[in-house]
Amino acid sequence: MRVLVVPSWYPTHEQPMNGSFFREQAQMMAASGCTVSVLSPRLVRGAAWRGPRPVVEQDGAVRTVRFDVPALPQALQGAERELLRRGALAAFRALGAEVPDVIHAHSVHPGIVVAKELGLEWDRPFVLTEHRPSSLTSPRTAARRREIARAVSQAAKVATVSGPFAQEIGAHYGREDVEVVDLPVPQDFLTSTLPAAGDDDGYTFLHVSHLDPNKRAAETIAAFARSGAARHGRLVIVGGNGERVAALRTVAREAGVADRVELRGPVSRRDLPAVMAEANCLVLASAVEAGGTVISEAKASGMAVIATRTWGGLHGVDESAGALVDVDDPAQLESALARAAEEGWAVSPASRERIRGAALARYSQEAFVARQGRIYEDAVAHGDRPAMIFHAPYPIDPNPTSASRLRPKRMLESFRAAGLRVHEVTGDPRDRAAGYRDARRLQRAGRTFELLYSENSTQPNVLATSIRRGVAPLLDARILAWAHRSRIPAGEFYRDIYWRFSTKLTEVRTPRSLLMQLAYRFDLEVLRRTGTHVFLPSLAMGPELPYPRDRFSALPPGTDVRESPTPSGVHLFYVGGLGADYGLHACVEAVSATPGVSLTLCVPERDWTANAAAYQGYLSDRIRVVHATSRELAPYYAQASACVLFVEPTPYRRFAAPVKFFEYLGYGKPILLSEGTLAGDMGAELGIGIPIAYTAEAFAAALSELQEDPQRLPALARRAEEVRSAHTWQARVQEAISVLRPELTEKLADHQPLSR
Repeated sequence: MRVLVVPSWYPTHEQPMNGSFFREQAQMMAASGCTVSVLSPRLVRGAAWRGPRPVVEQDGAVRTVRFDVPALPQALQGAERELLRRGALAAFRALGAEVPDVIHAHSVHPGIVVAKELGLEWDRPFVLTEHRPSSLTSPRTAARRREIARAVSQAAKVATVSGPFAQEIGAHYGREDVEVVDLPVPQDFLTSTLPAAGDDDGYTFLHVSHLDPNKRAAETIAAFARSGAARHGRLVIVGGNGERVAALRTVAREAGVADRVELRGPVSRRDLPAVMAEANCLVLASAVEAGGTVISEAKASGMAVIATRTWGGLHGVDESAGALVDVDDPAQLESALARAAEEGWAVSPASRERIRGAALARYSQEAFVARQGRIYEDAVAHGDRPAMIFHAPYPIDPNPTSASRLRPKRMLESFRAAGLRVHEVTGDPRDRAAGYRDARRLQRAGRTFELLYSENSTQPNVLATSIRRGVAPLLDARILAWAHRSRIPAGEFYRDIYWRFSTKLTEVRTPRSLLMQLAYRFDLEVLRRTGTHVFLPSLAMGPELPYPRDRFSALPPGTDVRESPTPSGVHLFYVGGLGADYGLHACVEAVSATPGVSLTLCVPERDWTANAAAYQGYLSDRIRVVHATSRELAPYYAQASACVLFVEPTPYRRFAAPVKFFEYLGYGKPILLSEGTLAGDMGAELGIGIPIAYTAEAFAAALSELQEDPQRLPALARRAEEVRSAHTWQARVQEAISVLRPELTEKLADHQPLSR
């Protein structure tokens, strides 16, 4: 396999330790049989830039090319992507290598931006390994943030160097598939000669770092002095420059342990394994540590480790062979140092070999090559998938709080799970324009798009995001027109036609209402002219939509199957909005009048604040109001024997298919519904619900009947569990694929799921 590594920083002759692990990992993959090249960009001050000036070096089996890119002032950073692209292409030509099978970026800036640009140029997958915690918090210009976010979303695989860091990266970039690749260590650490039994120069603590303030070397010396550990041995400190070493020498002298603290200054990479073999316990009291390369190296050398509860510490330290302490807690650090010296952690040859043996399985070159190689193979497989475009005129919310934002997220995930390589054209106008540009670049590079699926907004496309984030009236029309010209079958889910029923838009003639009507009709005309197939929540909505009847079909919302018990009794649960469109007065009144029945209303806090006065008189220990996110709902569902969708049967509800109906179904819950609504008809047809006339009296009578027949709700729940698998988001995606590209269904049938 041909691999192009793009590190955001890389060792130089002047700074050989700067990113030394990037070089070591490239060498390890080359030794495993991969053809590895390194493309190393460097941002230089604009005034000092003299062009890319590629410099090619042969580093063992790895061929490296370095190039310079000007670091632009903030106002001009929108042009940085193009400069990186041009510089990278010029440097790669100088390298004289074949186009790689996969591109591997180390850290987001500028590594992943370069990797994404080359991936688009060649239609090759790229992966990211993030190493810097500062990538989550560093202040960046809007232009850089956008480029990085787009690149991370397009990466075939994303990894980082510790489990806690992976969770943070996933939350920050909205990816749930971030993997962990332990930092490997060179073989010298695993094979260095350990002290024999009887070799005793006292207990030796070791600290290795650049000695910057984050590593807390001064605090380590102070804790060493106060702990009494100095009576048992010494503290060796490796690294730093002359100024930092001198400052720490003063700290040791003032703490009274100058004779027990040895400051060795910089030690070559070649000599470090021998230094670690002589020590018993690494001390790394950092404030921030993403992975902690030195932790891996220490364990490979058979050392115990005392580290702070940073991401790297939590991931790498086994407290059976060391200790974790809170960041900046001197008492905990002193206690750990004293225990290590007094108890003799990692003193006996047997204990050191045990620590080294565990490290071998986790940090060896063979373990790293296997994990990294699998990521490359998965990325290449991802690149070989049939491709599609997913369009939405708004950002995909990673933590949606409403049904209208949940659906696009679930559809996006389900298209990927179905085996498709998904190219996103989503977000505000600038992000959609960039996604559209990238899609055309992929097409020019030879990529075929099998289909385009779009999720529309409640608002017209031009107003789907805040005007403050830009306006591009014709952008979405251009995207669909391009798909039509390129013979890419396109379909759009048209979530509702509220605009044809809204009194404000249809009866109140104001400039705004006229503009909105015009914008809605323009969007429909674009769909018609581009031959776009329209998916509707139900066929009942078709007659209300001014669109050719042979170009629409039903695509009801989907559900996620979740296991939930069905308790005895009549305990109701409602989750959703509250207000004019979701009046629950009849339901609440009926529950209040029926002893033995309980109701939990889970509504947004702002909705409750606006409408509480209308319900306050009914609240009791049987009727409660809660505010919970989608991730906090499971306990409430577990307490419910049935769910409620008892809303006024307006003309609009004759064809509207509420997402919450399918969420209830996914939990296997019976549903109490309004007669005269599409949801009521579906509940009766599927045998999972009870349609009830929309009055408090009728609802109260139904509740009494359920109390008299305690087997009815469990029977409906069993039926819901039987039919829900046919209504999942995955089934919804398969239906969309079969309509837009029928032959693709068979091609995807043998797909083996990948995480991305």
